[in-house]
Amino acid sequence: MQTTSRNLTAAWPLVIFLALPALTRAETPVQAWVQHYNGPGNGVDIPNALAVDGSNNVIVTGVSTNYFYGPNGDYATIQYSSAGVPLWTNYYNGPGNSEDSARAVAMDGNDNVIVTGYSTGSGSFHDYATIQYSSAGVPLWTNRYNGSGNGWDTARAVAVDSSNNVIVTGHSYNGTDEDYATIKYSSAGVPLWTNLYNGPGNPYDRAVALGLDSSNNVVVTGYSTGSGSYSGYATVKYSSAGVPLWTNRYDGPGNFVDQVWAVAVDSSDNVIVTGNSSSGSASDYDYATIKYSGAGVPLWTNRYSTPGVRNDLALAVAVDGSNNVIVMGTAGTLKYSSAGIPLWKTDADHLTPSDMVTDRSGNVIVTGMSSGGGSYYDFRTIKYICVPSPVVTGLQLANGTAQIRVDGVLQPGTLVIEASTNLTSWVPLFTNTTPTNVLFYTDPDAGNSPTRFYRVFQFP
Repeated sequence: MQTTSRNLTAAWPLVIFLALPALTRAETPVQAWVQHYNGPGNGVDIPNALAVDGSNNVIVTGVSTNYFYGPNGDYATIQYSSAGVPLWTNYYNGPGNSEDSARAVAMDGNDNVIVTGYSTGSGSFHDYATIQYSSAGVPLWTNRYNGSGNGWDTARAVAVDSSNNVIVTGHSYNGTDEDYATIKYSSAGVPLWTNLYNGPGNPYDRAVALGLDSSNNVVVTGYSTGSGSYSGYATVKYSSAGVPLWTNRYDGPGNFVDQVWAVAVDSSDNVIVTGNSSSGSASDYDYATIKYSGAGVPLWTNRYSTPGVRNDLALAVAVDGSNNVIVMGTAGTLKYSSAGIPLWKTDADHLTPSDMVTDRSGNVIVTGMSSGGGSYYDFRTIKYICVPSPVVTGLQLANGTAQIRVDGVLQPGTLVIEASTNLTSWVPLFTNTTPTNVLFYTDPDAGNSPTRFYRVFQFP
Protein backbone atom coordinates (compact mmCIF):
# COMPACT_ATOMS: atom_id res chain seq x y z
CA MET A 1 0.00 0.00 0.00
CA GLN A 2 1.21 3.47 -0.80
CA THR A 3 1.26 5.49 2.42
CA THR A 4 1.31 9.15 3.27
CA SER A 5 3.90 10.07 5.84
CA ARG A 6 5.07 12.95 7.99
CA ASN A 7 8.86 12.96 8.51
CA LEU A 8 10.46 14.69 11.50
CA THR A 9 14.14 14.95 12.36
CA ALA A 10 16.05 16.02 15.44
CA ALA A 11 19.74 16.11 16.40
CA TRP A 12 21.07 15.19 19.85
CA PRO A 13 21.64 16.53 22.44
CA LEU A 14 18.97 19.14 21.68
CA VAL A 15 15.58 18.90 23.38
CA ILE A 16 12.87 20.18 21.02
CA PHE A 17 9.09 20.06 20.70
CA LEU A 18 7.46 20.68 17.34
CA ALA A 19 3.93 22.08 17.32
CA LEU A 20 3.06 21.85 13.64
CA PRO A 21 0.64 24.28 11.96
CA ALA A 22 -2.57 23.10 10.33
CA LEU A 23 -1.83 21.52 6.96
CA THR A 24 -3.84 20.15 4.05
CA ARG A 25 -5.17 16.87 5.38
CA ALA A 26 -3.40 13.86 3.88
CA GLU A 27 -5.24 10.73 2.84
CA THR A 28 -4.55 7.08 2.25
CA PRO A 29 -6.45 5.40 -0.63
CA VAL A 30 -7.88 2.02 0.51
CA GLN A 31 -9.54 -0.51 -1.82
CA ALA A 32 -13.26 -0.86 -1.10
CA TRP A 33 -14.11 -3.34 -3.88
CA VAL A 34 -12.88 -4.81 -7.16
CA GLN A 35 -15.14 -6.06 -9.98
CA HIS A 36 -14.25 -8.06 -13.10
CA TYR A 37 -16.37 -8.43 -16.22
CA ASN A 38 -15.92 -11.10 -18.92
CA GLY A 39 -18.34 -10.68 -21.85
CA PRO A 40 -20.45 -13.43 -23.39
CA GLY A 41 -17.97 -13.96 -26.23
CA ASN A 42 -15.16 -14.77 -23.75
CA GLY A 43 -12.87 -12.59 -25.90
CA VAL A 44 -11.16 -9.25 -25.39
CA ASP A 45 -13.25 -6.90 -23.23
CA ILE A 46 -11.90 -3.35 -22.91
CA PRO A 47 -13.45 -0.78 -20.56
CA ASN A 48 -12.99 2.78 -21.79
CA ALA A 49 -14.97 5.07 -19.49
CA LEU A 50 -16.62 5.56 -16.10
CA ALA A 51 -19.34 7.72 -14.58
CA VAL A 52 -21.21 7.91 -11.26
CA ASP A 53 -24.85 8.85 -10.71
CA GLY A 54 -26.55 10.78 -7.91
CA SER A 55 -26.58 7.69 -5.67
CA ASN A 56 -22.89 6.90 -6.26
CA ASN A 57 -23.76 3.98 -8.51
CA VAL A 58 -20.92 3.31 -10.96
CA ILE A 59 -21.39 2.96 -14.73
CA VAL A 60 -18.64 1.38 -16.85
CA THR A 61 -18.69 1.22 -20.65
CA GLY A 62 -16.42 -0.16 -23.34
CA VAL A 63 -16.24 -2.89 -25.96
CA SER A 64 -16.88 -6.61 -25.67
CA THR A 65 -15.68 -8.96 -28.44
CA ASN A 66 -16.01 -12.59 -29.47
CA TYR A 67 -12.35 -12.98 -30.38
CA PHE A 68 -8.84 -12.25 -29.16
CA TYR A 69 -9.29 -9.00 -30.98
CA GLY A 70 -11.85 -9.16 -33.76
CA PRO A 71 -14.02 -6.81 -35.79
CA ASN A 72 -17.34 -7.77 -34.26
CA GLY A 73 -17.21 -5.96 -30.93
CA ASP A 74 -20.29 -4.38 -29.36
CA TYR A 75 -20.81 -1.57 -26.88
CA ALA A 76 -21.00 -3.07 -23.37
CA THR A 77 -22.34 -0.90 -20.54
CA ILE A 78 -22.60 -2.07 -16.92
CA GLN A 79 -24.07 -0.40 -13.85
CA TYR A 80 -22.81 -1.31 -10.36
CA SER A 81 -24.24 -0.18 -7.06
CA SER A 82 -22.03 1.97 -4.83
CA ALA A 83 -21.13 -1.28 -3.04
CA GLY A 84 -19.97 -2.90 -6.29
CA VAL A 85 -23.02 -5.10 -6.95
CA PRO A 86 -23.87 -5.48 -10.71
CA LEU A 87 -27.32 -3.97 -11.45
CA TRP A 88 -27.67 -4.22 -15.25
CA THR A 89 -25.69 -4.77 -18.46
CA ASN A 90 -26.62 -3.49 -21.91
CA TYR A 91 -25.13 -4.06 -25.38
CA TYR A 92 -25.32 -2.15 -28.67
CA ASN A 93 -24.63 -3.60 -32.13
CA GLY A 94 -24.66 -0.98 -34.91
CA PRO A 95 -26.28 -1.28 -38.35
CA GLY A 96 -23.04 -2.42 -40.00
CA ASN A 97 -22.91 -5.46 -37.67
CA SER A 98 -19.16 -5.02 -37.33
CA GLU A 99 -16.93 -2.97 -35.07
CA ASP A 100 -18.71 -0.96 -32.34
CA SER A 101 -16.76 0.47 -29.41
CA ALA A 102 -18.16 2.68 -26.63
CA ARG A 103 -15.57 5.28 -25.62
CA ALA A 104 -17.32 7.58 -23.14
CA VAL A 105 -20.23 7.80 -20.69
CA ALA A 106 -21.99 10.56 -18.77
CA MET A 107 -25.05 11.01 -16.55
CA ASP A 108 -27.83 13.58 -16.87
CA GLY A 109 -29.77 15.18 -14.03
CA ASN A 110 -32.31 12.34 -14.03
CA ASP A 111 -29.60 9.66 -13.74
CA ASN A 112 -30.13 8.65 -17.36
CA VAL A 113 -26.96 7.16 -18.88
CA ILE A 114 -25.50 8.56 -22.11
CA VAL A 115 -22.93 6.44 -23.94
CA THR A 116 -21.00 7.42 -27.07
CA GLY A 117 -18.29 5.95 -29.26
CA TYR A 118 -17.80 4.72 -32.80
CA SER A 119 -19.96 2.26 -34.69
CA THR A 120 -19.72 0.83 -38.19
CA GLY A 121 -22.54 2.15 -40.36
CA SER A 122 -24.45 0.50 -43.16
CA GLY A 123 -22.46 1.47 -46.25
CA SER A 124 -20.11 3.76 -44.30
CA PHE A 125 -17.05 3.49 -42.09
CA HIS A 126 -17.08 4.43 -38.40
CA ASP A 127 -19.74 6.93 -37.29
CA TYR A 128 -20.42 8.60 -33.96
CA ALA A 129 -23.14 6.58 -32.18
CA THR A 130 -24.69 8.12 -29.06
CA ILE A 131 -27.26 6.27 -26.95
CA GLN A 132 -29.33 7.38 -23.98
CA TYR A 133 -30.46 4.75 -21.46
CA SER A 134 -32.79 5.24 -18.52
CA SER A 135 -31.37 4.71 -15.03
CA ALA A 136 -32.72 1.14 -15.29
CA GLY A 137 -30.83 0.50 -18.54
CA VAL A 138 -33.75 0.93 -20.97
CA PRO A 139 -32.70 2.50 -24.34
CA LEU A 140 -34.41 5.91 -24.87
CA TRP A 141 -32.81 7.24 -28.08
CA THR A 142 -29.87 6.65 -30.43
CA ASN A 143 -28.22 9.28 -32.64
CA ARG A 144 -25.53 8.74 -35.27
CA TYR A 145 -23.21 11.23 -36.98
CA ASN A 146 -21.38 10.70 -40.28
CA GLY A 147 -19.01 13.54 -41.19
CA SER A 148 -18.67 15.29 -44.52
CA GLY A 149 -15.89 12.96 -45.72
CA ASN A 150 -17.98 9.80 -45.17
CA GLY A 151 -14.87 8.29 -43.55
CA TRP A 152 -13.71 7.42 -40.05
CA ASP A 153 -15.61 9.40 -37.42
CA THR A 154 -14.81 8.52 -33.81
CA ALA A 155 -16.61 9.99 -30.80
CA ARG A 156 -14.33 10.05 -27.76
CA ALA A 157 -16.11 12.05 -25.06
CA VAL A 158 -19.55 13.08 -23.82
CA ALA A 159 -20.91 15.49 -21.20
CA VAL A 160 -24.36 16.69 -20.09
CA ASP A 161 -25.15 20.30 -19.17
CA SER A 162 -27.52 21.63 -16.53
CA SER A 163 -30.46 21.52 -18.99
CA ASN A 164 -29.72 17.86 -19.80
CA ASN A 165 -28.43 18.75 -23.25
CA VAL A 166 -25.81 16.27 -24.46
CA ILE A 167 -22.45 17.34 -25.91
CA VAL A 168 -20.28 14.84 -27.82
CA THR A 169 -16.80 15.35 -29.24
CA GLY A 170 -14.20 13.37 -31.15
CA HIS A 171 -12.59 13.51 -34.58
CA SER A 172 -14.16 13.45 -38.02
CA TYR A 173 -12.66 12.82 -41.46
CA ASN A 174 -13.34 15.75 -43.82
CA GLY A 175 -12.10 14.12 -47.03
CA THR A 176 -8.39 14.89 -46.62
CA ASP A 177 -7.60 14.91 -42.89
CA GLU A 178 -9.21 14.89 -39.42
CA ASP A 179 -10.68 17.72 -37.36
CA TYR A 180 -12.18 18.02 -33.91
CA ALA A 181 -15.98 17.60 -34.31
CA THR A 182 -18.18 18.70 -31.40
CA ILE A 183 -21.97 18.25 -31.47
CA LYS A 184 -24.63 19.44 -29.06
CA TYR A 185 -27.93 17.54 -28.81
CA SER A 186 -31.06 18.44 -26.87
CA SER A 187 -32.11 16.12 -24.04
CA ALA A 188 -34.33 14.36 -26.60
CA GLY A 189 -31.42 13.76 -28.97
CA VAL A 190 -32.15 16.59 -31.46
CA PRO A 191 -28.92 18.14 -32.94
CA LEU A 192 -28.53 21.81 -31.90
CA TRP A 193 -25.08 22.75 -33.27
CA THR A 194 -21.88 21.23 -34.68
CA ASN A 195 -18.45 22.86 -34.45
CA LEU A 196 -15.16 21.83 -36.07
CA TYR A 197 -11.56 22.74 -35.12
CA ASN A 198 -8.65 22.50 -37.56
CA GLY A 199 -5.25 23.14 -35.95
CA PRO A 200 -2.40 25.18 -37.43
CA GLY A 201 -0.61 22.09 -38.81
CA ASN A 202 -3.78 20.99 -40.68
CA PRO A 203 -3.29 17.16 -40.93
CA TYR A 204 -4.52 15.51 -37.73
CA ASP A 205 -6.60 17.05 -34.95
CA ARG A 206 -8.22 14.59 -32.55
CA ALA A 207 -10.45 15.68 -29.67
CA VAL A 208 -10.42 13.11 -26.89
CA ALA A 209 -12.02 14.77 -23.84
CA LEU A 210 -14.76 17.18 -22.89
CA GLY A 211 -15.84 19.20 -19.86
CA LEU A 212 -18.42 21.83 -18.92
CA ASP A 213 -18.17 24.84 -16.65
CA SER A 214 -20.86 26.34 -14.42
CA SER A 215 -22.25 28.44 -17.31
CA ASN A 216 -22.56 25.40 -19.61
CA ASN A 217 -19.58 26.56 -21.65
CA VAL A 218 -17.91 23.61 -23.38
CA VAL A 219 -14.21 22.78 -22.97
CA VAL A 220 -12.78 20.39 -25.59
CA THR A 221 -9.22 19.08 -25.50
CA GLY A 222 -7.13 16.73 -27.58
CA TYR A 223 -3.93 16.54 -29.56
CA SER A 224 -3.35 18.62 -32.65
CA THR A 225 -0.54 18.94 -35.18
CA GLY A 226 1.28 22.25 -34.89
CA SER A 227 2.71 24.42 -37.63
CA GLY A 228 6.12 22.89 -38.31
CA SER A 229 5.99 20.78 -35.14
CA TYR A 230 4.68 17.47 -33.85
CA SER A 231 1.34 17.11 -32.08
CA GLY A 232 0.69 19.12 -28.93
CA TYR A 233 -2.11 19.63 -26.43
CA ALA A 234 -4.88 21.81 -27.92
CA THR A 235 -7.71 22.98 -25.65
CA VAL A 236 -10.67 24.95 -27.02
CA LYS A 237 -13.46 26.61 -25.03
CA TYR A 238 -16.86 27.27 -26.64
CA SER A 239 -19.84 29.14 -25.27
CA SER A 240 -23.02 27.15 -24.66
CA ALA A 241 -24.13 28.31 -28.14
CA GLY A 242 -20.99 26.92 -29.77
CA VAL A 243 -19.07 30.20 -30.18
CA PRO A 244 -15.27 29.78 -29.74
CA LEU A 245 -14.01 31.70 -26.67
CA TRP A 246 -10.33 30.76 -26.41
CA THR A 247 -7.78 28.20 -27.60
CA ASN A 248 -4.65 27.17 -25.71
CA ARG A 249 -1.85 24.93 -26.95
CA TYR A 250 1.00 23.21 -25.05
CA ASP A 251 4.23 21.72 -26.38
CA GLY A 252 6.47 19.99 -23.85
CA PRO A 253 10.20 20.51 -23.29
CA GLY A 254 11.12 17.56 -25.54
CA ASN A 255 9.66 19.34 -28.59
CA PHE A 256 8.28 16.00 -29.74
CA VAL A 257 4.88 14.31 -29.50
CA ASP A 258 2.58 15.53 -26.69
CA GLN A 259 -0.84 13.90 -26.38
CA VAL A 260 -3.57 15.05 -24.00
CA TRP A 261 -6.07 12.40 -22.87
CA ALA A 262 -8.38 13.97 -20.29
CA VAL A 263 -9.93 17.18 -18.99
CA ALA A 264 -11.79 18.22 -15.85
CA VAL A 265 -13.38 21.52 -14.77
CA ASP A 266 -13.40 22.42 -11.06
CA SER A 267 -16.01 24.36 -9.09
CA SER A 268 -14.21 27.66 -9.83
CA ASP A 269 -14.38 26.94 -13.58
CA ASN A 270 -10.64 26.28 -13.76
CA VAL A 271 -9.70 23.77 -16.47
CA ILE A 272 -7.32 20.87 -15.83
CA VAL A 273 -5.90 18.80 -18.68
CA THR A 274 -3.51 15.86 -18.52
CA GLY A 275 -1.72 13.47 -20.84
CA ASN A 276 1.76 12.35 -21.84
CA SER A 277 4.48 14.76 -22.87
CA SER A 278 7.89 14.08 -24.35
CA SER A 279 10.83 15.07 -22.20
CA GLY A 280 13.53 14.52 -24.77
CA SER A 281 13.08 11.50 -27.03
CA ALA A 282 10.51 9.40 -28.85
CA SER A 283 10.31 6.91 -25.98
CA ASP A 284 10.60 9.21 -22.98
CA TYR A 285 7.21 10.43 -21.78
CA ASP A 286 6.07 11.98 -18.50
CA TYR A 287 2.68 12.75 -17.03
CA ALA A 288 2.04 16.42 -17.84
CA THR A 289 -0.88 18.11 -16.05
CA ILE A 290 -1.82 21.74 -16.66
CA LYS A 291 -4.31 23.94 -14.84
CA TYR A 292 -5.85 26.93 -16.65
CA SER A 293 -8.12 29.61 -15.30
CA GLY A 294 -11.62 29.86 -16.73
CA ALA A 295 -10.24 32.50 -19.11
CA GLY A 296 -7.53 30.15 -20.40
CA VAL A 297 -4.60 31.59 -18.42
CA PRO A 298 -2.07 28.88 -17.38
CA LEU A 299 -1.93 28.60 -13.56
CA TRP A 300 0.46 25.68 -13.05
CA THR A 301 2.04 22.79 -14.91
CA ASN A 302 3.10 19.61 -13.13
CA ARG A 303 5.14 16.78 -14.61
CA TYR A 304 5.69 13.33 -13.10
CA SER A 305 8.19 10.67 -14.14
CA THR A 306 8.63 7.28 -12.49
CA PRO A 307 12.30 6.73 -11.58
CA GLY A 308 13.84 4.30 -14.06
CA VAL A 309 10.76 4.26 -16.32
CA ARG A 310 10.73 6.13 -19.64
CA ASN A 311 7.09 5.85 -20.63
CA ASP A 312 4.56 7.30 -18.15
CA LEU A 313 1.17 8.02 -19.70
CA ALA A 314 -1.50 10.02 -17.82
CA LEU A 315 -4.91 8.93 -19.09
CA ALA A 316 -7.59 10.39 -16.80
CA VAL A 317 -8.17 13.36 -14.49
CA ALA A 318 -10.85 14.31 -11.97
CA VAL A 319 -11.42 16.90 -9.25
CA ASP A 320 -12.93 16.33 -5.81
CA GLY A 321 -15.14 18.59 -3.70
CA SER A 322 -12.12 20.61 -2.51
CA ASN A 323 -10.83 21.12 -6.07
CA ASN A 324 -7.96 18.73 -5.48
CA VAL A 325 -6.79 17.13 -8.73
CA ILE A 326 -6.54 13.34 -9.22
CA VAL A 327 -4.56 12.01 -12.19
CA MET A 328 -4.49 8.34 -13.23
CA GLY A 329 -2.28 6.57 -15.73
CA THR A 330 0.22 3.82 -16.34
CA ALA A 331 2.37 4.87 -13.36
CA GLY A 332 -0.53 4.77 -10.90
CA THR A 333 -2.83 7.42 -9.49
CA LEU A 334 -1.63 10.77 -8.12
CA LYS A 335 -3.47 13.40 -6.14
CA TYR A 336 -2.51 17.08 -6.14
CA SER A 337 -3.91 19.92 -4.10
CA SER A 338 -5.73 22.66 -6.01
CA ALA A 339 -2.40 24.53 -6.04
CA GLY A 340 -0.62 21.59 -7.66
CA ILE A 341 1.12 20.24 -4.53
CA PRO A 342 1.47 16.40 -4.52
CA LEU A 343 -0.63 14.74 -1.78
CA TRP A 344 -0.42 10.99 -2.44
CA LYS A 345 0.26 8.35 -5.06
CA THR A 346 -0.82 4.74 -5.56
CA ASP A 347 1.10 2.19 -7.57
CA ALA A 348 -0.34 0.77 -10.81
CA ASP A 349 -3.42 -1.39 -10.18
CA HIS A 350 -2.49 -4.54 -12.17
CA LEU A 351 -4.51 -3.23 -15.11
CA THR A 352 -4.05 -1.23 -18.25
CA PRO A 353 -5.83 1.93 -17.08
CA SER A 354 -8.61 3.59 -19.06
CA ASP A 355 -10.56 6.04 -16.90
CA MET A 356 -11.10 7.36 -13.41
CA VAL A 357 -13.81 9.35 -11.61
CA THR A 358 -14.57 10.59 -8.11
CA ASP A 359 -17.96 10.01 -6.51
CA ARG A 360 -19.93 12.45 -4.40
CA SER A 361 -18.17 11.25 -1.25
CA GLY A 362 -14.72 11.96 -2.69
CA ASN A 363 -13.90 8.29 -3.28
CA VAL A 364 -11.91 7.35 -6.39
CA ILE A 365 -13.05 4.73 -8.93
CA VAL A 366 -10.70 3.49 -11.66
CA THR A 367 -11.23 1.05 -14.51
CA GLY A 368 -9.02 -0.66 -17.06
CA MET A 369 -8.19 -3.85 -18.90
CA SER A 370 -6.81 -6.83 -16.98
CA SER A 371 -5.86 -10.39 -17.89
CA GLY A 372 -8.76 -12.71 -17.13
CA GLY A 373 -8.66 -16.22 -15.72
CA GLY A 374 -9.49 -18.54 -18.60
CA SER A 375 -10.33 -15.64 -20.93
CA TYR A 376 -8.35 -13.02 -22.82
CA TYR A 377 -8.81 -9.56 -21.29
CA ASP A 378 -11.60 -8.38 -19.00
CA PHE A 379 -12.93 -5.18 -17.48
CA ARG A 380 -11.41 -4.52 -14.02
CA THR A 381 -13.02 -1.79 -11.91
CA ILE A 382 -11.71 -0.71 -8.49
CA LYS A 383 -13.17 1.64 -5.91
CA TYR A 384 -10.90 3.36 -3.39
CA ILE A 385 -12.13 4.95 -0.19
CA CYS A 386 -9.93 7.92 0.69
CA VAL A 387 -9.17 7.48 4.39
CA PRO A 388 -7.77 10.52 6.29
CA SER A 389 -4.21 9.71 7.33
CA PRO A 390 -2.94 10.10 10.89
CA VAL A 391 -0.69 13.11 11.46
CA VAL A 392 2.39 13.48 13.68
CA THR A 393 1.80 16.79 15.45
CA GLY A 394 4.62 16.79 17.98
CA LEU A 395 8.05 15.38 18.77
CA GLN A 396 9.62 15.88 22.17
CA LEU A 397 13.17 14.73 22.98
CA ALA A 398 13.82 14.16 26.67
CA ASN A 399 15.82 11.78 28.91
CA GLY A 400 17.33 9.87 25.99
CA THR A 401 14.00 9.04 24.36
CA ALA A 402 11.75 10.50 21.68
CA GLN A 403 8.09 11.09 22.54
CA ILE A 404 5.83 11.14 19.49
CA ARG A 405 2.31 12.55 19.42
CA VAL A 406 -0.10 11.24 16.76
CA ASP A 407 -3.41 13.02 16.12
CA GLY A 408 -6.30 12.52 13.77
CA VAL A 409 -6.66 8.74 13.88
CA LEU A 410 -10.38 8.86 13.08
CA GLN A 411 -10.83 5.61 11.19
CA PRO A 412 -10.86 2.06 12.54
CA GLY A 413 -7.81 0.07 11.54
CA THR A 414 -4.17 -0.61 12.30
CA LEU A 415 -1.83 2.26 13.14
CA VAL A 416 1.90 1.82 12.41
CA ILE A 417 4.84 4.04 13.43
CA GLU A 418 8.21 3.47 11.74
CA ALA A 419 11.67 5.00 12.21
CA SER A 420 14.66 5.53 9.93
CA THR A 421 18.12 7.07 10.08
CA ASN A 422 18.45 7.60 6.33
CA LEU A 423 14.91 7.88 4.84
CA THR A 424 15.57 4.61 2.97
CA SER A 425 15.45 1.75 5.48
CA TRP A 426 12.45 1.86 7.82
CA VAL A 427 12.03 -0.14 11.05
CA PRO A 428 8.60 -0.74 12.62
CA LEU A 429 8.44 0.69 16.14
CA PHE A 430 4.81 0.38 17.08
CA THR A 431 1.59 -1.25 15.88
CA ASN A 432 -1.84 -0.67 17.37
CA THR A 433 -4.98 -2.31 15.99
CA THR A 434 -7.37 -0.18 18.10
CA PRO A 435 -5.84 3.32 18.24
CA THR A 436 -7.43 6.24 20.02
CA ASN A 437 -7.87 9.66 18.47
CA VAL A 438 -4.70 10.99 20.14
CA LEU A 439 -1.78 8.68 20.85
CA PHE A 440 1.64 9.19 22.47
CA TYR A 441 4.53 6.82 21.81
CA THR A 442 8.03 6.78 23.35
CA ASP A 443 10.95 5.56 21.24
CA PRO A 444 13.63 4.35 23.69
CA ASP A 445 16.17 3.81 20.87
CA ALA A 446 16.14 7.41 19.69
CA GLY A 447 19.45 8.17 21.42
CA ASN A 448 21.35 5.59 19.37
CA SER A 449 21.61 7.85 16.32
CA PRO A 450 22.24 11.58 15.93
CA THR A 451 19.45 11.78 13.33
CA ARG A 452 16.09 10.05 13.49
CA PHE A 453 13.11 10.21 11.09
CA TYR A 454 9.57 9.03 11.87
CA ARG A 455 6.55 8.24 9.72
CA VAL A 456 3.05 7.06 10.56
CA PHE A 457 0.31 5.43 8.50
CA GLN A 458 -2.92 3.51 8.91
CA PHE A 459 -4.74 0.77 7.01
CA PRO A 460 -7.97 -1.21 7.61
